[in-house]
Amino acid sequence: MLYQENSSIKLIPQMNYLIVVVALFFINTIIFIFMILKYFANTQHLSTLLLSLAFLSGLVYFVETIYIIREPINGSSLIYTKANDISIFYLFRQLSFIFLLSLALYAAGINNADQTGNKKKIAVLVLSLIPLFALPTFAHNLSSYNPDYCWFFIDYSAKNKSVVWKNNFIEIIICLWAFLLFFIITQTRLTSKLWPYIALLCLSAICCNLLLLALDDYNYSVWYISRGIEVISKLFIISVLIYNIFKELQLSNKLAAHDALTNIYNRRYFFSELDSRLNTRNKVSFCLMFLDIDHFKSINDRWGHAEGDKVITSVVDIIQKSIRSEDLLARLGGEEFGVMMCNTSITQVRFIAERIRKNVEILTGANNIYGIQEPVTISIGVFFATTPNYSASDIMVLSDKALYEAKNNGRNQVAIHQA
Repeated sequence: MLYQENSSIKLIPQMNYLIVVVALFFINTIIFIFMILKYFANTQHLSTLLLSLAFLSGLVYFVETIYIIREPINGSSLIYTKANDISIFYLFRQLSFIFLLSLALYAAGINNADQTGNKKKIAVLVLSLIPLFALPTFAHNLSSYNPDYCWFFIDYSAKNKSVVWKNNFIEIIICLWAFLLFFIITQTRLTSKLWPYIALLCLSAICCNLLLLALDDYNYSVWYISRGIEVISKLFIISVLIYNIFKELQLSNKLAAHDALTNIYNRRYFFSELDSRLNTRNKVSFCLMFLDIDHFKSINDRWGHAEGDKVITSVVDIIQKSIRSEDLLARLGGEEFGVMMCNTSITQVRFIAERIRKNVEILTGANNIYGIQEPVTISIGVFFATTPNYSASDIMVLSDKALYEAKNNGRNQVAIHQA
């Protein structure tokens, strides 16, 4: 489907075809890179690797097509040869993609837990070599590079002076894409993050090929529409992959700094922030609270760990409502929490600590809104300093001593050490 200037053959301009193919080459390359990185982030999902290979498989055919198009056209016979070679690489690019998508769909259903699943994975990886290496080699030998075995996918009408693809090949591709789309919908139920977009890609491929069936000597605008659909659909896939990667990075960063159960900051972030604030403050009052749920082990033993988790989340909710918005709350481990406060007074610290203690005692009492089986109390150790002469480790030790004092004196109370 190429055009020669000053010729009566009215087909797709050669430069237009080259631009589209080069664009698709880079788009497929970008998708492959993103998907292979996604796979290395979680190597348990073999289907992601196979999906990346599906986009990789088209690159060979794009290179072959680019090499064909860039040669100048000297006559109608060369147009016919080029058009036939392009149709061969187009057909095999579609077949390779469908083959690898089918393997990815099968791999998505493999159970990773049993040994049989590992054998199936190996078999699938071996089969993936066919569209990656065997089909491109076969397509190359069917083109004009090997005249003895050249396979003709197009017809040339001397009467109309036009080059036309044989519709039966396009119809076969459409049927294969339709079957694949059907199985993707039925097997995955489109419940995963990626498969709905792969299903959309299949649908766009069906539309592209249906448009190619309508391609004739008088309406070549459908070719541009068809190629435009393919480009837009793959750009959409890139957008989705970028969005998913950023979401996963965001989630990863959140998990690195937050406790999974309570969604407050974790121990690592808390002490990192402690170092940071101590290094930046300039003779500003500083307070560190350590809080510990009283007799938490007996709650776990009596009611089970599910009840223990409920107690922890309930206490966290009460603490969050009892402190200031600028104060930092973190779960330091198990039933122990930390609160960091700056720019405050000893009077305000004492008031807030006592408010936390009372609120926990009252709001977890009989008929509480949290559904806790028994009342809960909390012990609080506080270290308050107005001078910057203490290191992070010093403050932690002094806060810990205050907490043990509160616990040793009978629990459900606040102990404050001041410097």
